[in-house]
Amino acid sequence: MITRLLVLLLLNCVAPSYGFPDFPFYNVSLTWEERVDDLVSRLTIPEMVGQMAKGTNGTDPIPRLGIKPYEWWTECLRGDIGGGGTGFPEAIGLAASFSEQVIFNVARATGIEVRAHNTVFSKEGTYTVGRGLSCLSPVINIARDPRWGRNEETYGEDTYVSGVLSGAFVQGLQGDHPRYLLTSAGCKHFDAWAGPQYPTLDVQITMRDWRTTFLPAFRACVKAGTYNIMCSYNSINGIPSCANKKLLTDILRDEWGFKGYVISDADAINRVVNIFHYRNSSVDAAAVCVNAGCNIELGFSTILNIYDSIGSAVAEGKLQESKVREMMKPMWYTRMKLGEFDPPEMNPYKQLNLSVVQSLEHRQLATQTAMKTFVLLKNENNFLPLKSGTQFQKIAIVGPLANNSKVQTGNYSPPVDPRYATTPLMNLSRLGNSVQYNPGCIGSTRCQTYDQEGLKQAVNGVDFVIVCLGLGNDIEREGLDRHTIELPVNQSQILQDAVNNSPANTPVLLIMFNAGPVDITWADSNPRVVAILEAFYPSQATGEALFNVVTMSGPDSVPAARLPCTWPANDQQIPPIANYSMEGRTYRYINYDPLYPYGYGLSYTSFTYSNLQFSQSILAGNDVEGSVDVYNNGQISADEVIQVYINWQNSPVPTPKLQLVDFKRQYIIAQNKKRVTFRVKGESMAVWMKDNSGWMVYPGQYGVFVGGQQPNQNKTTNSNVLSGIFTVKETRFLGKY
Repeated sequence: MITRLLVLLLLNCVAPSYGFPDFPFYNVSLTWEERVDDLVSRLTIPEMVGQMAKGTNGTDPIPRLGIKPYEWWTECLRGDIGGGGTGFPEAIGLAASFSEQVIFNVARATGIEVRAHNTVFSKEGTYTVGRGLSCLSPVINIARDPRWGRNEETYGEDTYVSGVLSGAFVQGLQGDHPRYLLTSAGCKHFDAWAGPQYPTLDVQITMRDWRTTFLPAFRACVKAGTYNIMCSYNSINGIPSCANKKLLTDILRDEWGFKGYVISDADAINRVVNIFHYRNSSVDAAAVCVNAGCNIELGFSTILNIYDSIGSAVAEGKLQESKVREMMKPMWYTRMKLGEFDPPEMNPYKQLNLSVVQSLEHRQLATQTAMKTFVLLKNENNFLPLKSGTQFQKIAIVGPLANNSKVQTGNYSPPVDPRYATTPLMNLSRLGNSVQYNPGCIGSTRCQTYDQEGLKQAVNGVDFVIVCLGLGNDIEREGLDRHTIELPVNQSQILQDAVNNSPANTPVLLIMFNAGPVDITWADSNPRVVAILEAFYPSQATGEALFNVVTMSGPDSVPAARLPCTWPANDQQIPPIANYSMEGRTYRYINYDPLYPYGYGLSYTSFTYSNLQFSQSILAGNDVEGSVDVYNNGQISADEVIQVYINWQNSPVPTPKLQLVDFKRQYIIAQNKKRVTFRVKGESMAVWMKDNSGWMVYPGQYGVFVGGQQPNQNKTTNSNVLSGIFTVKETRFLGKY
């Protein structure tokens, strides 16, 4: 007995790198819940504070239990940002793919690289931001305003699509091992966070807009099994999100059954006191946030955070110790599922090494993925694809995005690795025997200084002009909203000069790099601009992917992506950014004709929809099952994005004008037909009741529309839309989900 005590005392002094098998929480034969309960029961209040208050740069170690620090802040939006890894397209581009498989593949590759890096960091004893396994990704806020700087991180404006894609991302990131997590996913920012990005933003929203627009994607994320949710910076109707019990407990946990942990956005808990003045002291703020349901404070300080006052809040009776212990459990459960307290040889994910980072497989995936995110907005007389072997005598590649690997990458990306980064200039130069290049803008993409003469000389006498314009992090990103959707000063002039100073019969291809829409009505209507490609921010594989799509080289080179956001024609069509009413926003509620509709995108072939069949009559709450034939009319095999919308024809409460309820990206062989099935879920027909008591499916008639685009849009793609009506009988209450 004396020997055992001496060993334990000695181990407490040296902070061992291995576990104590005599503690039940290290016993792999027990259930996760038994192990968590045992661990939490052993913690002192200061030890718990050292976990909950230290979301940044490592939690406090607990040497007496053999517990090392842990880092809760790792960004995994589309690549391992902290460790540095393969750079995949920005999230808004991934959304344009309208493919769960694309999202899943990127998330899985990201998770693999994060895990491989973490194994190295753990051996080195490095526990700082970006070195952990708990991902603060994906971002599933609604891109409700084109000027919001963080649109690039989102999956677009549709709450249904955002929910579906977030589920695919969560599953890819967390892996499919029966015992262990690859990494843990975390959907953010909860909730109603969509610009403007000033610190004191108090979002005023109706319960109907909250329930029908801002909450549903997060519910889908919870259903997919995410392990964490991040509460947002803003307040909602006067209550800061991280102190909002209705949001974090009543809705998230009680209604949706969420079992994971809530982590604050960076410095959001501090704002409860110092920005919103919702509470006047750290003690009161710690109490209200923990009681509301926020488990971890992600602070900028490593010395003193608001949650360092949790002990004082307990001592003053403002917070129950039992509540603190309960809030600890999902944190430890996550760490256990990641394999922290099991022998390393049990966890196959711990065998991953750095050979997976920027592996050939992942680099090929980056190229393939980028190709699947490009939206073809214009293609006069089928100018694209360029015929096989096309070689121009002299071409011009111009614009600030023509040869800037950093700008084409966007925000929240792994650092650009010059060994693997390709730009439009690098690859599209292959189209000409000689190439004339000029960026036009001197300095940043703000383009306040313009080399007009150099631009004119570059396009003089050429056979083909490629203009690369866009925004980048100098203009749109976190903390930087736009005041206008107009192109930056002088970028419009670059395009006009390229058109007006090149030979009259020279075709002009415009490639856009941006997340939020910009005013390109001049390019859309000008016959000299024969094609427009929206590339978003494709990251490292930009040049290679663009060359493949422009020349239709290899698999996946036929554009099939669709716009994940409505593209307004001008600023006058957009409501004020601080107004959170959904009236006039997104395809679901707009009252104007946009330049490009949501879900719009062209192909190198055309499709015909026929033989639409679906359930004509159902009981409320049941699904409508249907199918449609999709025929590829052309000589080019390609993907098509099938979109299914409904509308409410006699609802007793306000509804969206149109709602996407199913979609599928389907490969169809040239001159062949594919029978495609779809489903309209019963809950997709539900509407939020007038008395705010929950969701109801009402009887009546519902329109259904199936095609490669929205119904009744002025700017049409090369496919048709079929429509019909189904009837819902009786009434069914679905509760508060």
